[in-house]
Amino acid sequence: MDKSSSNQIQRKRRLSKKERKAVKKQKPQNSLAKTNNEQEDNEKIIEVNYLNSYEPIEVPSAPSADIVVDGKGTSSLIKNEHDEGGGGNEKKLGAWFPNALLVKCAVSYTNTGQLLLHGSSKEKAESIKPASNPKASLVLFYQYTKQRKWSPNEVKLLMTYLSKIAKQKNLGGRFRVAQEGVNATLSAVDMNHEEGGPTASEILRHIAQDLKNFDSSVFSETDFKYIDDLSADRHFKELKIIPVQELVYYGIREEDASCNEGGIHLDAKEYHEMLKKDNTVVVDVRNHYEAVLGRFDGQQLQQSKKEEESRSAEYIDPRMRKSTDFTTWLSKPETKQKLENKTVLMYCTGGIRCERASAYLKKEMGSEVEGIYQLKGGIERYLKAFPDGGFWRGSNFVFDKREAVSAAEKDGCGGVIRKDKKKKNQRKAKSKDDDLSKCVACGVFWDRYVGKKKCFTCGVPVLLCDKCMSKKFDKTIELMLKVRCPLCMEENITVPASKVEFTDNGVKSKIGNTPDILLNKDNKNKNNTPAQKQKAAASVCKWGGGHAKQKKFARKMKQTSCRFGSECTRKDCFFSHPDRQTEKMKE
Repeated sequence: MDKSSSNQIQRKRRLSKKERKAVKKQKPQNSLAKTNNEQEDNEKIIEVNYLNSYEPIEVPSAPSADIVVDGKGTSSLIKNEHDEGGGGNEKKLGAWFPNALLVKCAVSYTNTGQLLLHGSSKEKAESIKPASNPKASLVLFYQYTKQRKWSPNEVKLLMTYLSKIAKQKNLGGRFRVAQEGVNATLSAVDMNHEEGGPTASEILRHIAQDLKNFDSSVFSETDFKYIDDLSADRHFKELKIIPVQELVYYGIREEDASCNEGGIHLDAKEYHEMLKKDNTVVVDVRNHYEAVLGRFDGQQLQQSKKEEESRSAEYIDPRMRKSTDFTTWLSKPETKQKLENKTVLMYCTGGIRCERASAYLKKEMGSEVEGIYQLKGGIERYLKAFPDGGFWRGSNFVFDKREAVSAAEKDGCGGVIRKDKKKKNQRKAKSKDDDLSKCVACGVFWDRYVGKKKCFTCGVPVLLCDKCMSKKFDKTIELMLKVRCPLCMEENITVPASKVEFTDNGVKSKIGNTPDILLNKDNKNKNNTPAQKQKAAASVCKWGGGHAKQKKFARKMKQTSCRFGSECTRKDCFFSHPDRQTEKMKE
């Protein structure tokens, strides 16, 4: 090589300002792609390592005799302590879920780290030495049976198998099972791994393998989303196995919108790039009370003034109270106008709600849009791929004990509100996310659904800060209308949810009268008399299975002594019987 050529190689042309900016933009993308690949490789390596200690749990040859099939193909529970896969810790879940199984965990922890031993498993749990610094793990997944639906007998067999696994592995969480597939959030906690016991992360990966052993044609394709190294209190206290007719209820028949014909799945990086594109909309398939905590609209906020001509994806919130509102929203002319000739991106928490929603959108408007895409693995996968949050803004509402998760806080914000968390909330209020979530009563920044506070007029969860909760707005009749969700306030809904009768999972059928005292002055005419016409919410959420109400009533009655005293012949009497309690103590 001659000197002239070597000098040419040594000399490097100075990059222009425009070229340097382009290089800076490319660097994060290249590192991101590397991060995504590394994450996938690491997950595979971890799974292989954990399977080295795997001991399979045998699949029962037949469903438990505890589970019988009713006329609709769902299951119900009959007490039997001696069956192969059932009995022991199973209990009914409540009047709304009479066919569900509930298996108590032997070991769980409070949010202060206190060890809890439960129920009939207490003797077994007392023999277990707790880990010195226990950690919990979660796994989120769903799977549709694409080739064929399970038979009712196979659903029973899976329920039997899960209850068997739960008792051996101290498994917690929720498991919805139908003939069309499963939707699950499962948790585990470390079980004294210092002395050879399994870790939480091992337990969940072993369970994933157990499910593959149960039906490899279904679960071999499942995207198991693991969240490891969480605080021990993130572990559920029980496993609820709930048989349902439809995993996500939209009121849409399978033949009208098959999940096999939904949108194109994009991984986090591909979805991120699509959010930058012009002539694109991003549809939030979650409920509005979830969307107020966080959403994909960061791409719009990050646009500089120079880039106004090339707009990124426009965020659309269907403003749903429940999933059944999706079809109503899509049927509106203004909705179709927003989506026409656009590329449609859809997302939800973990991906399952997009399956049916994207299939229905494709059926209704497939020829009128440029394409339908959905985020594979949902927000959970996206926040893993983009540790800085990417285009996500705010927190991701989740259906486990984390409550809500942000890019900077994977452990979530669940648990008792402490002083340090209050100060953190005050600091967070000054950030870019302070316009998302606010207390419905006073309007200050607040991003936690605590106290199980529900909208007075539609029943969805509402954000009520700790100061307003102490004022008991929801228990003072003159102030009840303050405890309404943003949708009800905007729509001026005044009819209480308790006064509305519903059928078909939330379709309005009959409206009662609202007490005059609940009406604001704005709802009164010139004669200062209450307006006759009042507005009710188009859909109402009903919560709980009825068992909590019964327990509260029983506790209340136990505080009152039975007037018949020892002469009372009712063994199941609601009222207090001190004489009976004394006899039990003597026994």
